[in-house]
Amino acid sequence: MADLDGLTAEQLRTLIEEEAARHERLRREQVTANEEIDAAQARQRLRRTLEENIARNDLLNRQVQGSISVARAVDRDTFGDAMPDGTAKRLPEAKDEGTAITCFADRVARREYEWTLRGFSWLPYGLEQEGRPFTRSTQFRVDAKDDDSQYVLVFSPRGEGLHPSEASEGEDASEFDGFHIFDESTRGTLALVRQAARHGTNLDVTFFVKSSSGEFQQWGARARRAYPAVDSSECIVIGPDLEAEVKGPFGLSFDELLTSDWVQDDSVTFKVAIEEIVMMEHPEDEQVIASTIAIGSLGPASVAVEVPPPSMADDFLAMLSEGLHSDVTIEATFGEATPVRFTAHANVLSKRSPVLAAALSSGMRESATRTITVRDVPPLILKALLHFLYTDDFEQVRKVLREEGGSAEQSSSTTSTAKLQAVLAAAHKYQVPRLQLWTEQQLCGVISCEMVCSLLGLAHVYEATALERNCLEFMAANMANVVARPDFTSLSADCLVKFNMHCAGVEPAGPSGGVKRKRGEMGA
Repeated sequence: MADLDGLTAEQLRTLIEEEAARHERLRREQVTANEEIDAAQARQRLRRTLEENIARNDLLNRQVQGSISVARAVDRDTFGDAMPDGTAKRLPEAKDEGTAITCFADRVARREYEWTLRGFSWLPYGLEQEGRPFTRSTQFRVDAKDDDSQYVLVFSPRGEGLHPSEASEGEDASEFDGFHIFDESTRGTLALVRQAARHGTNLDVTFFVKSSSGEFQQWGARARRAYPAVDSSECIVIGPDLEAEVKGPFGLSFDELLTSDWVQDDSVTFKVAIEEIVMMEHPEDEQVIASTIAIGSLGPASVAVEVPPPSMADDFLAMLSEGLHSDVTIEATFGEATPVRFTAHANVLSKRSPVLAAALSSGMRESATRTITVRDVPPLILKALLHFLYTDDFEQVRKVLREEGGSAEQSSSTTSTAKLQAVLAAAHKYQVPRLQLWTEQQLCGVISCEMVCSLLGLAHVYEATALERNCLEFMAANMANVVARPDFTSLSADCLVKFNMHCAGVEPAGPSGGVKRKRGEMGA
């Protein structure tokens, strides 16, 4: 701006008049621009309507042409209910003389919704005063043509309850009538909740957090799921850390989040990108109601019979804990002055792990001594592995991992993530694929710029393909922040090759590291 100190009063008045005229001109231009936006949106809506009409008429045209062909066949006496010989004859099977296209995404509704929480450090205190563990956004809709497409975001700073229908003092509880049927055991920090839908839906959801640079970074893995109508009595709940052992954005606790780069001016901003596909035609409500009545029409038995829950997992865990009829000793010597010993059962170990089965087979030292020495797995992780082998229950793994360190230890996301990494290594070593996949799932929920490079290296070493793919997708989506980190330059050559291949759209063929090539490239 030019220096105004040397201007005369007359010159200043002239400038003021010019700026006033400029303001009026810009105001008129703004009105015109807004009118152009409205007109463009109207044209966009008309285009969609026209496309729907064209598609509907194309389908009707094919039906008409088919009916004309049937009429001609009847006139030629090659088809019909009254053939010359007194019989009825169907048309011959149509020959495949072209191509067919079946589309499963005829109507995709998309929306990105941003939610900013201001005064973030005061949130736990405000929720304590209101007597509930969460706060929620206003309702919003993704598909304008579907009355069931009602959503709300819910945030719980301590990863506690997320039930959105609970109204605080002064709120209208009827506003959340569609959110009453809800699994109250669901725990997480952030969740997208869709109201109970009569006809089911298909969803593709990705969560983001706004960084100090103003860019949104993906939190957790992208989720694409189908929800049939038979499951529609309950709210649909999706969140980046609902299934993760460590709760919080990128594995950070609420206190850690307050001091991170994700919180600026005591505010944090979340974004969710949603794609929704619903059926073009919903089944009649009467049919759904009739099916429901038919299913439940048998009524209760005249004498109630209470069946207790299964107890096999508890019984097997008691065998392990009590050492009842045990015939194998497992010694964990990982950094321990005195080995930590577990008594177990050869039949169970052999059935659950091919590696342990080989160790206990005839001719090996472990078979003769009935003692297995484990030097590269910490005792706590080995205990968690054994509990899973005996119960096939992930909750037992969680309980064991929470044993060490008390509440202070549990609050450290770094320590919890390290335990999960150790479980992944143990599951890979002893070839327990279900436990390895579950651990991959948990680690996918803590992928962040700070963790992604180490998790990619871990996934490469232990052939964790799902975790590896999620890490590569996260790195590609947040490339500017990831490549600037020192640990990116420390990645192994194999990991860097995989990253470059992923960015180029070429994927490895499998754990061996072979590359999928186009046919024309096979001679290269």
